Amino acid sequence: MKAARGYLAGEPDPLGAAVVAYAVLQRRTGEGDGRDATWLWIDAWTAEHGLAFAACACAEVDGLALPWGDKGAEHAVQADKWSSEDAYWATGPAGKRMRSLLAVADEADYAEAVERLAGHRRTPQQRRVVSFLVPTRQDWVDECCAEPPAHAAYHSHGAELLLCSLGSMKHVARLRGRGAARFDDHERRVGVLLTAVDGVGPGIAPLLADAVDDAHELTDHGYRRYLVGEGFDEAARAAIFQVLAVLPTDEAFRIVSERLMMPRALPALVTMLERFPARGLRLLAESAAGGDDRARLSALLVAGHLRARPELAERLPELGEHVRAAVEAAQASRVAEADADAVPKGLRKGGKQEAPPWAPTAVLPQILLRGRERALPDAAVTHLLEALGKASPKRAASAAVGAALGELDPGSLAEFGWALFEQWRASGEETRMGWAQLRWTGDDETMRRLGALARSWTGQDGIKVPLNGLEVLAGTASDVAILQLQLVADKARPKRLKNKAGKLLAQASQARGLTMDELGDRMVPDFGLDSAPATGEAAGMTLDYGPRAFRVSFDEQLRPVVIDDAGKLRKALPKPGVKDDPELAPAAHRAFGGLKKDVRAVAADQIRRMERAMVAERRWAPAEFQRLFVDHPLMWHLVRRLVWLHREGGKDTAFRLAEDRTFADVDDEVWTLPDSGAVQIAHPLHLGDGLQVWGETLADYEILQPFPQVGRPVDAFTEQERTSGRLDRFADVEVGVGGLLRLLQSGDWKGLAGGDNGVKDELVRQAPGGRVIILTVNPGIAPWAPAADDKQTLTAVRIAASEADRPGAPKVGFGDLDAITASELLFTLTSLAPPAL
Repeated sequence: MKAARGYLAGEPDPLGAAVVAYAVLQRRTGEGDGRDATWLWIDAWTAEHGLAFAACACAEVDGLALPWGDKGAEHAVQADKWSSEDAYWATGPAGKRMRSLLAVADEADYAEAVERLAGHRRTPQQRRVVSFLVPTRQDWVDECCAEPPAHAAYHSHGAELLLCSLGSMKHVARLRGRGAARFDDHERRVGVLLTAVDGVGPGIAPLLADAVDDAHELTDHGYRRYLVGEGFDEAARAAIFQVLAVLPTDEAFRIVSERLMMPRALPALVTMLERFPARGLRLLAESAAGGDDRARLSALLVAGHLRARPELAERLPELGEHVRAAVEAAQASRVAEADADAVPKGLRKGGKQEAPPWAPTAVLPQILLRGRERALPDAAVTHLLEALGKASPKRAASAAVGAALGELDPGSLAEFGWALFEQWRASGEETRMGWAQLRWTGDDETMRRLGALARSWTGQDGIKVPLNGLEVLAGTASDVAILQLQLVADKARPKRLKNKAGKLLAQASQARGLTMDELGDRMVPDFGLDSAPATGEAAGMTLDYGPRAFRVSFDEQLRPVVIDDAGKLRKALPKPGVKDDPELAPAAHRAFGGLKKDVRAVAADQIRRMERAMVAERRWAPAEFQRLFVDHPLMWHLVRRLVWLHREGGKDTAFRLAEDRTFADVDDEVWTLPDSGAVQIAHPLHLGDGLQVWGETLADYEILQPFPQVGRPVDAFTEQERTSGRLDRFADVEVGVGGLLRLLQSGDWKGLAGGDNGVKDELVRQAPGGRVIILTVNPGIAPWAPAADDKQTLTAVRIAASEADRPGAPKVGFGDLDAITASELLFTLTSLAPPAL
């Protein structure tokens, strides 16, 4: 290009200088976008030709373009190819360096630069670049506001340049009139926001409010992770609140306080309370009167604000009656703080500590000392927060802090820890302390909550939250925590969660010297149920309402059964009435609600485990059987509805558990379980001629079984099938996709894709002896739409030596399977439902 050649020959041409810089950048990076150390060009031009020359050259670079073509071919750089969106040079290090040099230039140099830049305003985007460099020319900014850029989906450098040039609310009003006064994705950064505030002043707050609402809405709907990557709008929202926090106006304070429940708002509001204490009391108190979560949080903040600044208490009477009532209620609900010498040594005041901005102590539940008569002072709580920030699920903060935790009331500590966790989630912060502290503050209820969180995960929070929760469960390693890991491994849908929980479970079982099945046997909590009920009563729980009481037992599906003190069966536990004890009755009703929730979480899992144990012929020593099942207040309800088998020395004896926890044989005679031998759940094939008698006995006692056992269909292979590797009776049988999906969800079967399209057209399960059973289906199950094809065809059912069944592999037949495995396979295949009509 002629301008570039002239500049290289010594002519001081700004366009030529711009072309040379652009061409060099293209040669080095393949991109002329100014994302390297381009500010060096600005300094070089300024040193060689002066400030005005450098400004004019800077105003030309983003209008240059290099046509696409063959790699290595020569192409001429083209000028005046301005885009309404891209201005990487002007908005990058070069443009910022140029603006900085102009801002500190003396009056004469600045005036010369402005005068010469007037000749570099040929297009709307170039005019925006020039206004960005010299925003003092407000008439030029007026022109740019009259022709605002279109807002792109990903970014708009034109909008960024314009927002950084605004100098008054007049400009904002003009942009509003054209529907262009907004901070889009690319402009929600601290630098751009602060520059706009510096130019316009605090009156820009409504635009910031629109921007934070935009970011919140897009994040809530999950769109942003697909557009610009996860986490972008968290940073944007934090930046906007950070800027609002410095604005000294009632309007800015109200904008933040009205959005208090948004992530990142609380730290900003805490900052504003510190900067503007009187304004904070007056305006935040307005939000404290009400019944919603924001009002509750506002009242706690006001009460904490008054504790920190007691000199403001004299202003409390100036507030409205409802506001005073809310604040006084928040103050009155607090337990008196412990004296300094009563604070555990590990939490006494040392150096200066500060609570994380997202976790002000004012909004967290108090931590009580043992005895619940005194609470930790705020300074001690802050010290604890600092210590917890250094902990992990596997490492305590320090021995002193660990000892101090033992002096605290466990219930209030757990409530504090869970509130801290929820506050951390709401804040959008990524610090480890928010979740890791649950390992040291949590109790059994905390572990249940973490398990429920992982099982119900929907993806909105990001998978890190439930994955971190699994680390806490594994680190805690209590029986309840391990049970929750097991439930996640069985019930969570995302494979990443299931696999992680399974890996942690395997580690836990290895640490205890147990198999996974043995670990599962030992992880069923008793939920506070009777371990030795009174004569004539079923194992369960008595709920005391004061003048009346209710007995809760469980049926064959571990569903609660409620009987009143008159012996009448109730459909449900009644709500407390006016004649009931005002303390006992509500507490009993809450306990029942928690019991239902807890038992429901484990019931289906335990029933499934028992059925698998029957099919796999798992065995227990008699003492284990007694301890794990007969004496267990919950599992008792399941095992008493099953027929069991004692095996020793080639002799098998079937028995059941009577209502008084004694044992009865097939003749319904009392039978004593020997101390030796082994116990297992009887399969119908074990019972032989006694199967019909057992069915009649269970019917006589009206015992319903938790899964098909005595009435379970039994089947066997034909002689031809025993010698074959295929089950032709199921070839070309149509089944519904729902039955196949249930097989995959059971964990016993896994899907394999035979082609490269990902469609699972084979279902495989392991069989005894290292064999595998393979079901081939057509058209198969697509992972992205599993239920799309309701009608599936079993094209083949075969047995192989391994999943990689290749020509020349050892031939195996179905006769290699034992009788129970054979019967169960046939039971599974015949149970597959036909496709829905």
